[in-house]
Amino acid sequence: MSTNTLSKEELLEQVKNYTKQENFKRDLGLAGNPKVSFLAQGEYNLNFLLEDQFKKYVLRLNTGSQMHLANQIKYEYQALENLKSSTVTPKPLFLDDSCRDLPLGMLVMEYLPGRSLIYEEDLVKAAEVLAKVHKVEIPKDHDLIIEKKPLSGIWEECKQLIPTYLDSSLGKAEIKVFLEKMLKGLDQLRHQESSILELLALSIVNTEVNSGNFIIDDKYNNFYLVDWEKPLLSTPLQDLSHFMVPTTTLWKTDYRMTEEDRDCFIRAYCEERGFSETKRDEIKEALKIFDKFSAMRGISWSAMAWIEYQQPGRLLKNEDTFKKIEMYLQEDFLKDIFPEFI
Repeated sequence: MSTNTLSKEELLEQVKNYTKQENFKRDLGLAGNPKVSFLAQGEYNLNFLLEDQFKKYVLRLNTGSQMHLANQIKYEYQALENLKSSTVTPKPLFLDDSCRDLPLGMLVMEYLPGRSLIYEEDLVKAAEVLAKVHKVEIPKDHDLIIEKKPLSGIWEECKQLIPTYLDSSLGKAEIKVFLEKMLKGLDQLRHQESSILELLALSIVNTEVNSGNFIIDDKYNNFYLVDWEKPLLSTPLQDLSHFMVPTTTLWKTDYRMTEEDRDCFIRAYCEERGFSETKRDEIKEALKIFDKFSAMRGISWSAMAWIEYQQPGRLLKNEDTFKKIEMYLQEDFLKDIFPEFI
């Protein structure tokens, strides 16, 4: 049976059978036959809760790769290995990228208890998490994809995404006009990229820092960043910008960051990293440019995904995601984000 036609329930049964293997239980130190249940669904992954009488783990299957990698699950595993010293990311514990006993690549990682981030309450915690991630010393033998020109990288990514909408008869004419104007307009902004990138040294960046990817453990006052599907070695500005733009904050919530909230977040981040006030002001100015590209990325992905969601036989279809995508492609929303292109 093709993995494109497997249901979530069918994959769960395969995972249950896999976790009964003696060598798997031995490698993870599991007691008896572990219990497996569905945990969460992403656009390109399925996550299961794996537990015995003593511990809990997350077992993750990739259904695709946003980065077009041949071995997406191994890339994620290695990124988590590199991030261990941050203390704010899940520890990777087991990798099986053979696809012999399961139809998809799989990793097992530490289960981190807690709730999703609440923007109105947890901005300082989020800033501290990102600062700790960005301070991680990069190993010389890393396998991370290096993005030295992230604005150009985002622009090129959007250039690949947007034609899915432009070339489809399903797309709305006025949205097609907007997307073409946006792509052309931000192409002209890329000349400022070099000066912006001189501000901060390259770091491991998550690139997808929405509220659902943060775990807040109120009981022990711990906080984490999970879901390392698309990490890069790039400027920390990429994570800071993506965290704050409306296309991110509105993704799982109805929250939109105020100027006061932005100042609070950036200040907390710079304090954790030991930056001066001058450096903080320079970061704030650079983010004004970077934010345009971050918003373009969200809108371009939404345009592509809107067309994909119309296709029959799609393995994952999240209705909440689809509603948000439709909201992002409304003229009023686009005009608010990019008034110069409407």
